[in-house]
Amino acid sequence: MDIVCTIDNNYVQQCCCTLISFFENNNGGVHTVHLLSDGMTPKNQKIIKDLVESYRGLFFYYQVDSSEFSACSMKDMGYYTMAIYHRLLMAKLLPHALDKVLYLDCDLVVDGSLEELWHTSLDGYALAAVDELNSCAPDVFERLEYGAEYGYFNAGVLLVNLKYWRDNNLTDVFLQYMSLYSDKLKTHDQDVLNAVLHDKCKHVSRKWNTEEAFYHYYVIKKWRKINAEEMKDVLLHPVIIHYSWKPKPWEKLCRHPLRMRYFAYLNKITLFPNHKPSLGERLLARYDEYYFKLLLKLGVKGHRFYKLA
Repeated sequence: MDIVCTIDNNYVQQCCCTLISFFENNNGGVHTVHLLSDGMTPKNQKIIKDLVESYRGLFFYYQVDSSEFSACSMKDMGYYTMAIYHRLLMAKLLPHALDKVLYLDCDLVVDGSLEELWHTSLDGYALAAVDELNSCAPDVFERLEYGAEYGYFNAGVLLVNLKYWRDNNLTDVFLQYMSLYSDKLKTHDQDVLNAVLHDKCKHVSRKWNTEEAFYHYYVIKKWRKINAEEMKDVLLHPVIIHYSWKPKPWEKLCRHPLRMRYFAYLNKITLFPNHKPSLGERLLARYDEYYFKLLLKLGVKGHRFYKLA
């Protein structure tokens, strides 16, 4: 598989954890990691390269020229950096011999094989992704000016048809959209991708990108009306656990019921000893996981395992 990540120097630990989780669960064949960044230090590049090669993978680094976005008005970035926009340049930066890649955010862990996702047919589609099940901003369809029947996908896990992107000059289309409609963008590159490709996205199972929002009861209620058994199976056995909101597992206040999966993979390397949870934090996390899974299995209605910030 060809994996793409886009980070800056502040997310090296998280990127390593994501990649460890991927390699630990996908040990067949030789996998390639393509890292896009606009100024990663040689030291940090080497950390990631050494990790990838320790799993007999291949590593390539691509320098991003942030002036590509000079015509775009960037505002209200919050805790995000320009690195989140770099995925929009994949078709331009990656080798033309690549027709397909799997993009992964680095605030997630892969907890199973991705072979089934990787072999998903993309004929006629620009990408495959997971719909957010109405956990997106309520104004999104009016703001981005397309019909709600298309849904709104999360951009943290994308199986990308690079040939389609190149054939349709999507890099230029993305940049033009950002330049003309920056005032419409609330979730940055994710809004751009949905605005341009909402009708060219193949929606896949939520097990491939189980977002934090899916563990909140207000989303569980909606999901029960669609397919309660699928919902239960995905939440109990997600293949990709996406810690998509703050606080993240490496932050003290995180109460995601599966937050210890992050440390299960991080503990496989010794580069980041200061980020290991205390005994008390581990016990609390185990309790949270057990409590949530018990409520879910019992079908308890109305519980609010943890509230939105």
